[in-house]
Amino acid sequence: MGELKNDFKDAELGDARRTARLVRVVEAIAEDPGSGFPGALGSSAELEGFYRFVNNEAFEAAAVLAPHRAATLARAASTQSDVVFIHDTTTVEYQGESTRTGLGYTTALGRQGFLAHVTLCVEADGGLPLGVAHIETYTRSGKIWAQRKRRRSKRHGNEERESARWLRGVEATQSAALRGRAIHIMDAEADFFELFRKLSDEQARFVIRAGQLERLVHDGDDILHLHETLKGLTPVAYRDVVLSERKLNVKSAGANGRKKHPPRAERVARVAIAATTIRMGRSGYTNAPGDSCEINVVSVWEPAPPKNQPPVRWVLFTSEPVKRKVDLERVVDLYRLRWTIEDYFKALKTGCALERRQISSYEALRKVLAILAPIACQLLWLRGMDRTRSTQPARAVFAKSELDVLARAPATQGMPPAKTVSDAILLLARLGGHIKNNGNPGWMTLGRGYEKLLLLRLGWDMALQSIGKM
Repeated sequence: MGELKNDFKDAELGDARRTARLVRVVEAIAEDPGSGFPGALGSSAELEGFYRFVNNEAFEAAAVLAPHRAATLARAASTQSDVVFIHDTTTVEYQGESTRTGLGYTTALGRQGFLAHVTLCVEADGGLPLGVAHIETYTRSGKIWAQRKRRRSKRHGNEERESARWLRGVEATQSAALRGRAIHIMDAEADFFELFRKLSDEQARFVIRAGQLERLVHDGDDILHLHETLKGLTPVAYRDVVLSERKLNVKSAGANGRKKHPPRAERVARVAIAATTIRMGRSGYTNAPGDSCEINVVSVWEPAPPKNQPPVRWVLFTSEPVKRKVDLERVVDLYRLRWTIEDYFKALKTGCALERRQISSYEALRKVLAILAPIACQLLWLRGMDRTRSTQPARAVFAKSELDVLARAPATQGMPPAKTVSDAILLLARLGGHIKNNGNPGWMTLGRGYEKLLLLRLGWDMALQSIGKM
């Protein structure tokens, strides 16, 4: 992804001084993404300038993110292969007794916050992050949310529905330069007719998990529930899928939450894969125009799950071909890339401490999110490089001064200088406190190592400049 400041230097905020302030803020926070603003910004003058910046009503959060978004789409267009846009929504919550202006209702008792709908762009082969292509935020109030639930059986237009955010996410990432190469990946919340109709009309590619298995679909001349069309399908392929550990989420610990996301142990699941084609009709919940559309369906299930473990069961709607074994395996692998955005949200909330920021208003927090979002992507990119570009020369990722620092830092003494990306990432992880026996380094360890590397590089460059002046 390169230097982060390059993704912000062209921000149009109405005043060149504001853009210069934004670049300084990004550089300071990137050096220590997990610390508070007072520690990262270094002086009371810079801190005061930062607070004036995020509370300035002369520009919107979208203007802060716009140059990074443009750079992300440019990076995607420059690739030679397919790219994936992963769409998902996360809740950003804040604890404390004081009320923050503009924040709304969340699912956790005694917390206030907002929801962020994010589109993360990654390479289709390997999932290496290219950047954040879209962010939309919104709030809920308990009263409005209750009214929406009471209106669930009524037909209404898209403009009244929260689900319209998925449509806007697709619109924001459609690009002529990517036509035919962009694949949209979404979870079960995106299972609604208007979205499929839009994707079909625009001949867009997608893999979307089904969330309504009781819906009626056209299967040849028959009209059946979706789950009935999948019964009796003969497996065409089998695949081993690595499942991460999933603990019980206290935010969704009710009966419905446990049913949708039951806890599970980390394991490798052997899944069967089959496919069919159905025709999906218009939903009764909308007045939106559009006829039925033909969609491929890939069924993924675990025939023999371990005792006391929930079985894998995915039903995936897709535009991708499904005739061959290799096609089915490709669809499953594309859907598995969706988990990349879960790691991204961890990098954003924990690595960049989004939910610990002491900012008093929703509008200011939206600008903070726009600043932190590319930084979190950079942390994820560092880890992704180790997985997908491990044998490339270290200079493909790190500057010469950074490699010099890594070779001479006290924490890396006794380790050979880095020749490959994998070597450099290992040194970086050691700088972040990684212990070899603990397995592969996670993104949090790499984030700490990256923070220390930037600080050590600053001192290294200053020392070289002093020597040059002698």
